Amino acid sequence: MFDAGPVIYIATSAFALVSLHWGRKRWENHSRPPLPPGPPCLPLLGSILSLDDPVRPWLSFNAFRSTYGDIIYARLLTKPVVVVNSEKIARDLFELRSTIYSDKPQSIVYEAFALDSGLSFFPYGDRWRLHRRIFHQQFRQAAIHTYHPELLRSAHKMLFSFLQDPHNYTSHIQMFTSSFILSIVYDYQPKSENDRLVCFVLKFTELAMTAAGPGATMVMETFPFLLQLPVWFPGATSKRASVECLQAGHNAKEIPFQYVRDRMSNGKMPPCLVADTMNRVNGFENKVIENAVKEAASTAFAATNETTVGTILVFLLAMVLHPEVQAKVQADIDRVIGKDRLPYFNDRPALPYVEAVLRETLRWHPVAPMGLCILSQFQLNPTVLSGVPHATTTSDIYNGYFIPKGVVVVANTWAMTHDAQKYPNPDEFKPERFLHEDGSLTSDTMPLGFGWGRRICVGQHLAEAALWIAITSFLATFSIQKTLDEHGEEIPVVPKFTTGLIIHPETFPCQIVPRLQDASVERLTQLIGLVAEQS
Repeated sequence: MFDAGPVIYIATSAFALVSLHWGRKRWENHSRPPLPPGPPCLPLLGSILSLDDPVRPWLSFNAFRSTYGDIIYARLLTKPVVVVNSEKIARDLFELRSTIYSDKPQSIVYEAFALDSGLSFFPYGDRWRLHRRIFHQQFRQAAIHTYHPELLRSAHKMLFSFLQDPHNYTSHIQMFTSSFILSIVYDYQPKSENDRLVCFVLKFTELAMTAAGPGATMVMETFPFLLQLPVWFPGATSKRASVECLQAGHNAKEIPFQYVRDRMSNGKMPPCLVADTMNRVNGFENKVIENAVKEAASTAFAATNETTVGTILVFLLAMVLHPEVQAKVQADIDRVIGKDRLPYFNDRPALPYVEAVLRETLRWHPVAPMGLCILSQFQLNPTVLSGVPHATTTSDIYNGYFIPKGVVVVANTWAMTHDAQKYPNPDEFKPERFLHEDGSLTSDTMPLGFGWGRRICVGQHLAEAALWIAITSFLATFSIQKTLDEHGEEIPVVPKFTTGLIIHPETFPCQIVPRLQDASVERLTQLIGLVAEQS
């Protein structure tokens, strides 16, 4: 005869435990302050259906400000997220309470796709501090002047490319970025956009972004056993993608490092990040240090790539759409520099309007508008030092709201740079908003697109220097205009932007026209020679 006693006992115990857990959670929810306000959360889907444009969630969260305020709680699928729309709140949390808000959310996908070697994905701790020291030593503000010659060389190389082939402007900008960062990190000069080392890093980036995209990551997070299947198993797509990405990540990290190591052993190694750091800390005698230098070096290249390229493309789009701004900034350059030489870094303090154009470019269309796109951790990109959101190390109470331990905290850069109270008519491109009436720069120091607090982009000063010399050199030498059709009419430029973590303008019709009286390679070479003499 069946004895129901044990079954009843187990069922009763399970019910009691569930009730106790439910009661405890209910008591905790009533005994602590409320969560920040936010859109409704549905089972499984969370707040996704409340987003007008899930591909561009920064716009929806910016629109939520009128209803919920500047700090918003939402759930994207199963992930709780706190979105910060206010510059003041960002400073309060990420800078004044940095011990709580300096962590990063973790994922099983990081290690499976070689993303765990990127500084932006590290949890707050000793490993992050080691990598941060490596970067800080090379990229602190006081060290940037040592990279001016390389930045000038790369910018001048880009000018030659624009002169000889003005149509492939995106490729020329890509080559500018690859050229200066590979030189600074590895003392390596890429010969073309198809350069071997460039291809290694770009291949890894492409594989990681594709294989660890939103849908795939959601599946792997939900069913982690998929990453444990053998590669030959039917349907083991995630595992095969992981193996390919791990190999690409290994190549991107090891092959450039080995290039430097071989040159160092031959005594023919000029200064660069890898050589300088290995010599300073006796890196070859410590495998932990050696691996950290490898990871830091590969991260430096990846982190510079899309953000710098994207920002220069935003600048070119702004100049096409606002020829009056282009004419004004070129007149300022001509006033300070003239037309008989090219700009160099000593000119920077005398060109506040150029600085205002750069700031407005970063504000108008930030290339990392929300640090992280839809689905919280479900969209990954190893190219952004400051793009991955923060996470709390412990629970916190801010302005009467409860912020749980371990919650993802995202800075909505778009909302901050399009705050109509601080930046009236924020959709307009107006460099004058960063200038006083006398033409001097304002003290607006918001880190436009570089992150916050202890996790702010460590390469900020190098990036700003690279962007400044790129746009100033271009404006001194070229103008960018709308293209004419067969009837001589301007072809309208309708801005379209890519989606994802890093957004930049899609290719748009334009013509790049030299400003030089004698637009020749010989004349450009002569002007570049004058820069070398005076700088």
